[in-house]
Amino acid sequence: MFETARQIYRQSQKPQDSWFNRRIARPPAAVVVAKLADTPITPNQVTFMSLALMGVAALVLVGVPSWAGLWLGVLLVEASYVLDCADGQLARYTGRTSPVGGLLDFLMDELKAFLLVAALAIRWHLWEGGGLLALYVGILSLVVVGSAIALTKFVRTPEYAEASGTPLRKHGESAGSRDGGALWPIIAAFRLISQYPASLPIFALFGRMDIFLFVYGGLHALYLGATALSIVRALGRPTRRSTPGEGT
Repeated sequence: MFETARQIYRQSQKPQDSWFNRRIARPPAAVVVAKLADTPITPNQVTFMSLALMGVAALVLVGVPSWAGLWLGVLLVEASYVLDCADGQLARYTGRTSPVGGLLDFLMDELKAFLLVAALAIRWHLWEGGGLLALYVGILSLVVVGSAIALTKFVRTPEYAEASGTPLRKHGESAGSRDGGALWPIIAAFRLISQYPASLPIFALFGRMDIFLFVYGGLHALYLGATALSIVRALGRPTRRSTPGEGT
């Protein structure tokens, strides 16, 4: 089975991917794919299982206040992300990729981010002395993350790419890339932190999930501002008004 998993890992990699995905998340995901490749289980079903596991992780983070509960929740988050990697690998390995599958995967990623932020804010409020500040930070983070995701979906549409003259990008296509010129190391660091499966265990190690919420929300706020500005610059330019009969 492990030899099959190695073959699956090599054959189902994405052209561009983050270091965390390549070295940490996708190897165990390949083992999952090796187990599921000859079963009736579909990539979309694996996507739904990933969301369900994140829901369990959120319940643990909210309901188990101990240090062990924190780490159990984090481990469940990591397991959910392994399944998130496995669905795409299973689709590519078995030839069952589809546009709707990619959209479903992005939708589940949105829901999982909301669940994580909400669960950590409630845990901070209930068990870690966050008080009203935790609720305010949690609500603001949800608004910022949701807005950032909405803008991401917009700038990845063919209509926006055509209107703005920018390359069309799909979900996950920028991961691991070095675009951004001389600033790419800073951008890569931002991506590493915003990819919560990579950064969450670091904050959990110090028991400071409150700082994670500030950093995670803050990075999305920076992205939100930069993306909104790029949209205004691309689509807010004055255009020449056509006159009746022009072009006839």
